[in-house]
This record gives sequence, C-alpha cells and structure tokens, in this order.
Amino acid sequence: MRNLDNSYFAALQNARESGIVPRKFVSFTVKDRDSGEQVTLGFWSGDEALTVTVPSGFSGEHVTRRFTGGVNLAVDTVPRVSDLSIQTVTVSLSQIAPEVQRLVRGYDVRLGKVEIYEAVFDPRNRTLVAMPPLVFLGQIDGAPITTPMIGAEGAVEIRVVSDAISMLTRKNPAKSSYETQKLRGGDEWGLYSAAVASWTIPWGQKKS
Repeated sequence: MRNLDNSYFAALQNARESGIVPRKFVSFTVKDRDSGEQVTLGFWSGDEALTVTVPSGFSGEHVTRRFTGGVNLAVDTVPRVSDLSIQTVTVSLSQIAPEVQRLVRGYDVRLGKVEIYEAVFDPRNRTLVAMPPLVFLGQIDGAPITTPMIGAEGAVEIRVVSDAISMLTRKNPAKSSYETQKLRGGDEWGLYSAAVASWTIPWGQKKS
C-alpha cells in the first residue's frame, strides 16, 4: 500500500468539485556507451521542460531532475496486482524529439532502469499539489523504433517490466559455477580429495 502525501490525497478526493490535471513523469537511467557511466534522462507529458523533485526509486532519497516535455509521452495504465506475476508497461515517446533520439541512439538502453511517477497539478494555477509519487519501478525490456508512413509521426515504444518481480525469475549461472563456489570459502570440493582417493570400496563383498 502506498503512503500518499496529504495534499496529493486531498486533491484526488476533491477532484470532482475542484478538478485536477494529471500528468506522467518518467526517468530513464541508461549507460553511456563510451564511459560506461550511468546517465538519467527524464520526460513528462507536459509541453515544456520542467525541473521537479521526486523520490528516487533506488535510494529512496529526494532528487531534483529535469524532465523534457513536448515529446508526446504516453504511459500504459500501471497494473495493480497482489500476486508475483511480472507486470509490463509500455512507454511511448515521439521518434523525432531530439532528446528521445539522444536516449535511444546515443546511449545503451539495454536493461536500463525506469521510474514512473504520477503527478497532479492544480487546475487554477497549474502548479504541482505535491511531490509526484513513484508508481512503478522497472527495467527496459525492449525499445523498438517504428517507421512512420509519409506525413505521419513515428514513435519509440519502450517496454518496461517490473524490476523487483523480474529479479525473482532471473537465472543466476554463478550458482552452478565451480569457480564461483570456490570463491565463497575456499575449494571445499577438493578439501578431502586426498583421503577419498585412498578409499577402498568393497563392492559385492560381505561386511565382516
């Protein structure tokens, strides 16, 4: 269960009378191809660039990030489930936006981390009613770029899978690696090899 800010919760409760302006914020943490360093790029479903403080999905700390607008950001409905099934969300972005091109072509997005936030703006002054809460934390599972028809606008559709649940189903080849097992506390497999080599196994003989 999420703990919502009181102002955020009040805005949702009074939405019918006062109205709200919902918006989505998405942060991508990807790898620089040259340096290998992690780089975070943000986008939101508004029109202009905006600097917003959000809770980090990795450290839990409040971080201030720049989110680029005007990229036709669309995010699937985030599934609310109580089981351990892997949930998938599709994030769609304009293909021709320079910052989107920088994301998918300038960086290595494979297995990049994704944080999705749901924000609420006050319709009277267009300001955030509270810090946007984190609603989904996952990793990139694919980022196909569609080729548009003549006169149409293409899109980048980034598939994101839930991070915590996918970790439970991920295979770890180190578990079956002899070299990795030795690193855990010495060569336990060969510790008694000399003694075992001298054993005489009385196959088919009666015990005296």
